[in-house]
Amino acid sequence: MQPITVVLGTYSAPIEEVDAHRAEHLAFIDGLVGAGTVLAAGRTAAGGGSVILVRGLDGPAAVAALAGDPYLAAGVVGYAAAGTFTPGRHAPGLAALLEA
Repeated sequence: MQPITVVLGTYSAPIEEVDAHRAEHLAFIDGLVGAGTVLAAGRTAAGGGSVILVRGLDGPAAVAALAGDPYLAAGVVGYAAAGTFTPGRHAPGLAALLEA
């Protein structure tokens, strides 16, 4: 089973400015999902940032994988690895995804 790194994004601009780059950002994230690097990503409930689950990379490498994000190029987000773990327990439906 591969490790998963939790990356937290913190917006550094008003949400209107963040949203001006959202389509390009989502296309970038979709590419990482398609490549199998990102398992899940989404805006936090409070709306001040995001959570990204990165598969198979340690903290620094997970943050580096996001270096091409249009949000970073626009200066509207900062990313930091919150931690890396290898799932010891998971829902049965996640087994194939986590073991890939």
